[in-house]
Amino acid sequence: MYATKRRRRTVKSVKPPVKDPPKSNPSKRHRERLNAELDHLASLLPFEQSVISKLDKLSILRLAVSYLRIKSYFQAVLPDRYSIESHLLNRSHLFPEPGFSEGDSILQALYGFLFVVTCEGEVFFASRTVEQYLGFHQSDIIHQSVMELIHSEDREEFKRQLLWNSSLPPDKTNLTLHEIMLPDFRN
Repeated sequence: MYATKRRRRTVKSVKPPVKDPPKSNPSKRHRERLNAELDHLASLLPFEQSVISKLDKLSILRLAVSYLRIKSYFQAVLPDRYSIESHLLNRSHLFPEPGFSEGDSILQALYGFLFVVTCEGEVFFASRTVEQYLGFHQSDIIHQSVMELIHSEDREEFKRQLLWNSSLPPDKTNLTLHEIMLPDFRN
């Protein structure tokens, strides 16, 4: 007689639950780390928590880049002597309120808002008061094209205003605005 193989019943093995699921799914672990870093980055932005909680990932990155660009610009443009002079000429005794902000007071007195726009038409800075007048929050406007906010009939005139070097002689059009603003610049 021939030996026949007996079929064994397959017993379902019960696997113990995985204790550390992040190790089992690298893409999920990556997403969680990315989200944690974005949350941390968002918490460092100079906005209220109510605004930060409404931001999506790209807006957080856009605002962080914008904040760093503004900070590096002013660190490069303003020499150290200005910070020393402002420290020596501290005018805090003129304003007894600890929460007094001279910039906010100026904007309130002007009944308006302030935009700083690059030559390419990108909003470099927008004051907080822009929301009162345009209905857009500061975080929605910064690092965006200003052309989306301007009436279509006014865009060409605004573009012309951005071309500040078009009124210069041809040999001086390659100068930067900073070079032109220096006192020793001669027409």
